Amino acid sequence: MTVRSESSQGNASGTETRKTQTKKLKATRNIEIGWIHNDTNTTKQVRAKQGGGTRKIKLSTNAGLNEILETGKTLFFPDGISPKGPESEFDFEVWDFKQNCLTAETCPSISTMYETVQMTMLRFYIATKRKPSANADSDTVEETSEFNLVSGENDDYTDVIIVLDDIQRSLNISSDPEITFGPHFGIEEDEEDTLIFENVPVPASPLEAEKQLTITVHHANTLADMITAFSDAEILNKSLNVRRILPDNKEEAGSGSGVLRDVLSCFWQEFYERCTLGTTVKVPYIRHDFPAETWKAIGRILLKGYQDCEYFPNKLSLPFLEQVLFDNVYSDLKAYFMQFVSSQDVKF
Repeated sequence: MTVRSESSQGNASGTETRKTQTKKLKATRNIEIGWIHNDTNTTKQVRAKQGGGTRKIKLSTNAGLNEILETGKTLFFPDGISPKGPESEFDFEVWDFKQNCLTAETCPSISTMYETVQMTMLRFYIATKRKPSANADSDTVEETSEFNLVSGENDDYTDVIIVLDDIQRSLNISSDPEITFGPHFGIEEDEEDTLIFENVPVPASPLEAEKQLTITVHHANTLADMITAFSDAEILNKSLNVRRILPDNKEEAGSGSGVLRDVLSCFWQEFYERCTLGTTVKVPYIRHDFPAETWKAIGRILLKGYQDCEYFPNKLSLPFLEQVLFDNVYSDLKAYFMQFVSSQDVKF
């Protein structure tokens, strides 16, 4: 019995020794690194398709603030260059998952951070802000956005170049493909490339509350409800929240831009059926029960849909849209007229 007891104690001691050795051998830990950029107006996390995203890497458990920063620069500024510009034009910081700026004292090593926060995966962010001198240089650069409208019949095409600077400035349309950093109401976020916030309700400030507007739209009366809501021009300056009432008189459970897209899709489908003519392409027609204010409300719906979620009614005839937006027609009217009339009419 004594021999067995000593043997058991020896085995237990050997197991503990092996566990200790295993812990000592674990010299690296997995972490996530993202990129947050400040452009003096807003602070945004950069998406993967813009050169950012969230990267999972292994670093030494003894790695500190400098190692994390240098790793982030290597990932997002390869060879010192990024889509935002060269590394020399930016000031750098390292943030934790709570948006706190880290220092050598608050982040002595990765192992210390893991022991402190007790999380299965640590996430850090490389925060960049353009230096004042770089900002001044960038303000002197004037960019012009152009696109081509291709129109024609058979193999003869004509490219018409339309300069959009003044148009976009007047419409105040934003095409920023990034995610705004921080809690924003009514915006769907990409969890893979977006900061993960703790599930703590954030009270809206009085100013934000004034800018928010909730409208109620019934599924069976989308056209009329939307026109009524958009009769007020101030809606273009509000952050829109949509309550959708389903046919069974229950409120739809979803929220955010997804519901707004569904409502816009429903509105334009009903608009095509009740307010337009045409087969492949649609052109609105004058209705005796639609005064000028109603058409203005429809115009606001078109603009707000594009501003908030980049929704655009692409079945509307291109010459009609050109006339509305640019006060001129650039496309081939005959080509689009052939899409407007039915195939039976074309034969005659």
